[in-house]
Amino acid sequence: MVNRRHDDHREPLARYSVKRRNDLNETIVPFFEAHPLVTAKANDFHAFRRALGLVNAGRHLEFEGLVEIAQITETMNRRQRSRFLESSEAIRRPSRSASR
Repeated sequence: MVNRRHDDHREPLARYSVKRRNDLNETIVPFFEAHPLVTAKANDFHAFRRALGLVNAGRHLEFEGLVEIAQITETMNRRQRSRFLESSEAIRRPSRSASR
């Protein structure tokens, strides 16, 4: 699907909707491996591919695998650290203002 852009870019924006993991494995990943990104998104693609590999291996079904996937995704799209990866001790520890 091609959409007109309403920002400062002159080229239309192409979108591809993915509904199945198989589409990622058989279409999206091979496309970007054959046509590598040359922008800052290249690192995000490599991280995404690593996370997808863990899901394909079933690691998302284990807590340790979820943590590993979360650590990978934290490096993508300049995201802030998620609360998911904070230690349970840090989450339970009361703030200094609460102890006053």
